[in-house]
Amino acid sequence: MSAGATEKGGFSWTGVVPLRWRDLDAYGHVYYGEYLVLLDEARVAMLRAALGGANPSFVVAHLELDYRSQLVLEDGPLTARVGVERVGRKSLTLAERLTARDGRLVLDSRVVVVLFDLDARQTRPVSASERRALGG
Repeated sequence: MSAGATEKGGFSWTGVVPLRWRDLDAYGHVYYGEYLVLLDEARVAMLRAALGGANPSFVVAHLELDYRSQLVLEDGPLTARVGVERVGRKSLTLAERLTARDGRLVLDSRVVVVLFDLDARQTRPVSASERRALGG
């Protein structure tokens, strides 16, 4: 795993996401819905890295996916890249990318997550320390 800054100056993270037998459909391809799970694993790992190991609490408000290439089990593990594009008052816009072991681009994604207070059961603002850590 590595972390740094995106072109826009926000925090970025690169790491490995494994493929599992359960990710496959009847045709031997990674089932399209499993990409959401793979992206979520990468997103949580990036936020933990950015926020010093804290477990991030958030909800997904918007998600765009562009599938670029199919995946089979032998294409794993995947390289995931997640970068902060924008830090809003309560939300983060993240750019996400998955590549196969051979370097082939598999998926591009943009997601807006809203920070969430689990005790109050409502959205919450990005704190000053989170904003600094995320590059906003």
